[in-house]
Amino acid sequence: MNILHLYKSAPPEDIGGVGVFIANLSRGTAAQGVQHRILVFTREHHVRIERWDCGAEVFFCPMWFQLASMPVGPAYLKRFFQLLDWADLLHLHFPFPLQDLLYLLGGIGRRMPPALVTYHSDVVRQKLFGRLYRPLAQCFLRRVDRVVATSPNYVDSSPILQQLDPPAVIPLGICESHYPALSLPRQAHYRERYGEGFFLFLGALRYYKGLTWLVQAALHTGLPVVIAGDGQMAAELKAQAAGAEHIHFAGVVDEVDKVALLSLAGAFVFPSHLRSEAFGISLLEAQMMHLPLITCEIGTGTSYVNAHGVTGLVVPPADAHALGRAMQVLWDDAEKRDAMGQAAYQRFCEHFTTGRMSARYLELYQQLLRSDV
Repeated sequence: MNILHLYKSAPPEDIGGVGVFIANLSRGTAAQGVQHRILVFTREHHVRIERWDCGAEVFFCPMWFQLASMPVGPAYLKRFFQLLDWADLLHLHFPFPLQDLLYLLGGIGRRMPPALVTYHSDVVRQKLFGRLYRPLAQCFLRRVDRVVATSPNYVDSSPILQQLDPPAVIPLGICESHYPALSLPRQAHYRERYGEGFFLFLGALRYYKGLTWLVQAALHTGLPVVIAGDGQMAAELKAQAAGAEHIHFAGVVDEVDKVALLSLAGAFVFPSHLRSEAFGISLLEAQMMHLPLITCEIGTGTSYVNAHGVTGLVVPPADAHALGRAMQVLWDDAEKRDAMGQAAYQRFCEHFTTGRMSARYLELYQQLLRSDV
């Protein structure tokens, strides 16, 4: 079975959560003979093909320019029509306006393979573009064979999904065995720098991550916080935390260091305050390491991953005082913290593994191919 994915960009540009999802899906379905190819843009000036360690082949096509954050380039279009002859099924990733046009126009004069769309996020930041894009998006989503959402919460809160037939819901998943074993030397290194039991954030330091309120909460409570990652907000956050010895910035960390930091943390805090945060792979990594979670209620998958009062605490977004109170509750009550951490791991095992995710997508692939015969 040959699956062609269309996506905007990938390493070295920006793999993001979608890229991690595709890689995990490729690993999880390889044993069933499923082959994945991914068509993406690159900032480089030549076409190249790369094979990821998950088995997927990635076709990089030069980008000429961007329009409202959407890359454009003729090589992408040419390669798309070439790969259509290889593909048994299209797996598309929303939002990506160029793929919508390719799918809608590509069927003129030729037979298109069955297509499903994983709906990752609404268009959140670019409100004017979002309004202009909506008619195209709705036409595209009604035309494809199946739409898949990553959480029931997003189905309930998305204006676009509310206008469609009920989509399938398949949560994202990760696999414990794909992460490195705990490195005792790296653990010792971070223990010496940051101690143990701190509140940990892992991820890109982007505008929608709510980190300004996390720093504010840490300043107010005096509780130790480690922020690992880099991005557009880094300088601003460091200036905000200047002089606070209990707020640490670990910078970009690799997978080995990520596991070491998670092993030392007392809880995982994920204060994203905008719907651009549709799910949060980092939350699954924290659950995998038996950590309780603190998240914000933004109507997305973060509140599906983190069951309030069971696996952690859910607080209002953009509210440093609420965030600080939740942090203080977990800091003061070791028994609650441990119980929630165990419940978090149990929820991970039941809902968010690569095996479960891949099996459900494989079943959906097979259904679409059978109906196309």
